[in-house]
Amino acid sequence: MYTDYTLKFADADEADGVLFDEQTVLDGDVVEIVKVPKYSAVDVIGTIYKPTGEMLTTDEGEVPETAQIEGWHVNVRHVDKAPELDAYSIKVKNQVRAWA
Repeated sequence: MYTDYTLKFADADEADGVLFDEQTVLDGDVVEIVKVPKYSAVDVIGTIYKPTGEMLTTDEGEVPETAQIEGWHVNVRHVDKAPELDAYSIKVKNQVRAWA
């Protein structure tokens, strides 16, 4: 059984430090550093915007104005419980993206 986490970090760097390890890969003469997830599945959502209720007029017509929701958002699904993620866990009414 998997455990799902809806997480909010201050920014992408904080999320990367918690959710990924770095691994050095040699491909011929090229040395590359890649991020390797520490958990079964990591879905980086990033910045989320929500409508403000106002409309903006653009060259293409009226569009809803949006405002950034504070933080860097990530969903994690892990094969076991990961209590170290509890400090970043949030409860949301309407998730932007969820596991199927």
